Amino acid sequence: MLEHQVLDPAKVGYKSVIDLGREATVPFPHNVADYPTKILPQVMGAFVERLSAPGELVIDPFAGGGTVAVECALRQRRSINIDINPQALVVAQKKLRALVGSLFEEAPATEQQLLIRGDARALPLLSECADAIVTDIPYADMIRYSDLPDDLSTIEDYEQFLAELSIAFDEMKRVLKPERYVAIFVADYRIARSRLVLPLHADVIWLMQERGFDLFDLYVWRYYRSGGFRPFGVKPYQAMNVHSYVLIFYKPRTPRKGLIKNRPVRYRPRLIEKLQQSNGVREELPHSEPRDVMWLFVGFVCLSFLNTLPARAPV
Repeated sequence: MLEHQVLDPAKVGYKSVIDLGREATVPFPHNVADYPTKILPQVMGAFVERLSAPGELVIDPFAGGGTVAVECALRQRRSINIDINPQALVVAQKKLRALVGSLFEEAPATEQQLLIRGDARALPLLSECADAIVTDIPYADMIRYSDLPDDLSTIEDYEQFLAELSIAFDEMKRVLKPERYVAIFVADYRIARSRLVLPLHADVIWLMQERGFDLFDLYVWRYYRSGGFRPFGVKPYQAMNVHSYVLIFYKPRTPRKGLIKNRPVRYRPRLIEKLQQSNGVREELPHSEPRDVMWLFVGFVCLSFLNTLPARAPV
């Protein structure tokens, strides 16, 4: 019997850093076919479960190798998975077929996972049909998934990439139901030869907020590389990238008009009282006149001069 791993969302936890340890591996059926990604399927699955309920519809507009499709099948969710690359959909189909062919006590809902070749900038979906969106967006041309002209991973100009990505975000807003959530997995773009880091996660936040989404939460996922790291280039060396971001956005029903302030922190009055007491003690310190300071300085100079004189021999 082939085993699959359905990660309990509680193991991901609600701390802002996700670290499953070096021993975490890619489970069946995600390992039956390779597709370039660093995201552990268990992490994506945990957010599928956290942001949706059984029977609800999850959309992945950058489906890639079908990670979200498989995780939705394991968690009794329906999903629609769109990708511009037909080879990616072949990989996703292999994983779903392997899931059907394995022996489970309860058959996973693979028939409810739809794979569509399409463009994330023009989703073939009705407006406000999705209960959640979970996706791993392309990282500009850092990972080139295909040579197709409509593949966003082939765009070398970063500003043009952001412009095209923003169209995909418009589509996400259109198909997502109000008061529901989007989970975007993203890593910053490092250009080692130029010694430059492009903060893609920050640009994604800005683009989504520009479209009316609220940044609900932000996680840093720590992943592990095989082997060691040897710095190259010239000093100071740049860091080895071992993390990705999970950005959670909320689609409000109406535009937000203002912020609801947090309640006052309980310890703040005591802290203010301590500061006031400290200031009071400081004010009670003796005050020195300028002439007193001058005589202290003269005395210090004389003492220093006497210390330089040769010691008198004992009689």
